[in-house]
Amino acid sequence: MSQKSVISRYFVAIILMASMTAQFLVVRGQDLAPSESLAGGSAFVFRNGSKKPQARFASAYAFLGEAAGGGAKAQRTSAQIAAAAKKRRLAAIAARKKAAVAAANKKIALSNTLTAKAEANLDADQTDLAITNFRAAIVQNPKNSRAANGLSDALTAKGIEVAGSTNNEGAIVYFDEAIKLDKQNDVAFAKLGAIYDSKKQPDKAIANYEKAIAINPELSTLQATLGLVYIDAGEIAKAEACLNKATAAGADTIDTRYLRGLVLFKQNNNVEAIAAFDRVIELDGRNVMANFYRGQAISRMERNDAAVAAFKKTLEIEPGFAPASFELGVTYYNMGDYNGAVAAYQQTIKNDPSNAQAHANLASTYRQLERYEEANAEYKIASETIKTPELYSEWGYCLGKAKEWDKSVARLQTAREMSPTAVDDSNMGWAYYNSGNAKAEAKDTAGAKADYEMGKSYLQKAVERDPKLDAAYLNLGSTYNGLG
Repeated sequence: MSQKSVISRYFVAIILMASMTAQFLVVRGQDLAPSESLAGGSAFVFRNGSKKPQARFASAYAFLGEAAGGGAKAQRTSAQIAAAAKKRRLAAIAARKKAAVAAANKKIALSNTLTAKAEANLDADQTDLAITNFRAAIVQNPKNSRAANGLSDALTAKGIEVAGSTNNEGAIVYFDEAIKLDKQNDVAFAKLGAIYDSKKQPDKAIANYEKAIAINPELSTLQATLGLVYIDAGEIAKAEACLNKATAAGADTIDTRYLRGLVLFKQNNNVEAIAAFDRVIELDGRNVMANFYRGQAISRMERNDAAVAAFKKTLEIEPGFAPASFELGVTYYNMGDYNGAVAAYQQTIKNDPSNAQAHANLASTYRQLERYEEANAEYKIASETIKTPELYSEWGYCLGKAKEWDKSVARLQTAREMSPTAVDDSNMGWAYYNSGNAKAEAKDTAGAKADYEMGKSYLQKAVERDPKLDAAYLNLGSTYNGLG
């Protein structure tokens, strides 16, 4: 394209402790070893032969005496002794069993006594004593289910106490042990859900809430709580299902009304969402989140004045609520009220210093007010987190307006490397052209010419990429003028 043609265009363009498992001491009688027979086999040698004639009319003693029938008698004796030994052994076993039963009965009785004592402790809100006595009862009788269930209730009470109003995660150990003792403890499951919910662990929160509801379907109000967790997890359909179940059960609470508003808001049903949030506010006029989301729904409908009022109301209730001041800044900016936007973003950063988008938005607002040095400071902070071509392009512009042309070129080059377009080439040409002018004013003729040449090369690329980009022709024409 000829220089004449370019110049001609130039003039025309402008984001419970481990479980206690009952240990059973199995007591059983020792196995009885069989008694050995006292009559053993033997071999005998006769002095006078085995067929020595017998004497007639021998003494009856010889026939009836100790030696008569020796083998049979020995066997009978052994059997009698063995029977007596067995009887004695059985008697000993029976006595031992009787003693064991008596001891067991004493342990059971003591366990029952300790259980009753623990229940009285629990009724009197003496939770620690109740836990101690329930544990002692279980030691005496590991099969004492009444004590196990009581301990589960006591641990649940202790967990609720430790959790407090902030859902302190130190309570988790108590609820975990309570559930191991009684897997039907719906209260422990529900409270675990609340703790994990407050700690932004939606998967665990959902799992525990669902178990609580499965155990006790009468927990209809918990459906709304579960639905709100599903909202946070981005599962809108499941949240709506929870809402329907809560409604079918007749639940009409702040949470059910708020959940309805959020479901409608997520479905972009803004008018109905506003009505739902209004119903929350009927019950609780100082509900921060209902006022906030009401403002967002109004803002979507471009009712800016009403949105400003809603966000201001939210901040009246909770001045440090950064999301509301951020949205207020967005609304002011889009209305063209840049001073209002600056104040809102500054308040946001005060309460949430790490909010990179608030820093970026404040930088853009300063740019609109031509407060370039302040803008550059905010862009620098934002760039630690946000790395987009838009941010670096805006930052490069503000650095140029602050006469820091070398830095301007560097930031614009970063933007171009991220997403090369005709606009980025044109902006590079703009920066080099103005840098050349600054050097020309400083009598640095060689430096100025070098910058003009660099600018020309980028601008020629720009018009090649987009022949209809007027800004590129304007910059290229000015650059030709600089080159003479």
